[in-house]
Amino acid sequence: MRKINNFGNPFYFVTMEKTLTIPEELFLLTVNETTGRKAPIRSKKFDILLSAAILMELALLNRIDTDPEWVIPDRREPTGIPFLDEPVEMIGRAPKQEKITWWLLRLSEKASRFRNMVVSGMVIKGLLKMEKERVFLGFTTSTYPILINNSRVAEVKTRVRELITGDGFPELRDMVIISMAWYGGLLNLMLPEELIKSCQPRIEQIASMDLVGQAISKSMKELTLTLAISMKAQEILGKKSAEEKMDDLVEEMKVLMHVGDQADLPEWLRKGTEQYGKTLDFIGKTGTNEIFFNAKTGEYGLKTWAGLR
Repeated sequence: MRKINNFGNPFYFVTMEKTLTIPEELFLLTVNETTGRKAPIRSKKFDILLSAAILMELALLNRIDTDPEWVIPDRREPTGIPFLDEPVEMIGRAPKQEKITWWLLRLSEKASRFRNMVVSGMVIKGLLKMEKERVFLGFTTSTYPILINNSRVAEVKTRVRELITGDGFPELRDMVIISMAWYGGLLNLMLPEELIKSCQPRIEQIASMDLVGQAISKSMKELTLTLAISMKAQEILGKKSAEEKMDDLVEEMKVLMHVGDQADLPEWLRKGTEQYGKTLDFIGKTGTNEIFFNAKTGEYGLKTWAGLR
């Protein structure tokens, strides 16, 4: 154990072991193995997913227990991991038991702080480094976490792919990772939509094996559905036009496809093409840019995440 003054708290201890927590492994699933950067996932979606991952890790470490609806405090001993110890204290100090959805919302309010703690821990473990992005005249913008050890990313993603496409019995932590990635929409970052759909019965089977994970995932799904309805209402009120959603989709796909120039994008994303116009129409009709395009059939569809919403 190594003592560090982390986030202004001199009593935090961060383990130097290489074992990764569920929040850390889920974070790595969002990292592009080529660019080393995290995919531009909408922050509120990942905030709720991160909160669910923290609760799952606490359950595996016997710091909390759950039934289908409630979080039940168990042990309050520190884990030595900042983004777990703070929630342990919050749950332990609560005047009464609260539902899983209540804690998901409560923890998501501190998600930015917990994300920083997750990144800090992976920097210490030698998986990430902090890098400033250089802009005009030498000025810098925000500091970004950059992957420096992609073997762990490859290991996590390969393990998930093999479990989803195979028939082996997963270990408990892998059940949880797949359940979180499935309900959190992260599988779209590593598998083609067609493969996800063909493997959906297997994915749902794995996701339902762990009862604690199932309870937390169910609450996460219900909460994100409520959030999606709220976001949809904002869209209807004119918060974002179809063109703005299309621009967001193009920028996101540039990162995922390792493309820097719009001319290198496929036709359905390349402005000025007939197919681009069809993509824009589809976004306008469905009200979301959580979509995919099958070049073989020429058909559009909603991503699995959008379907869950």
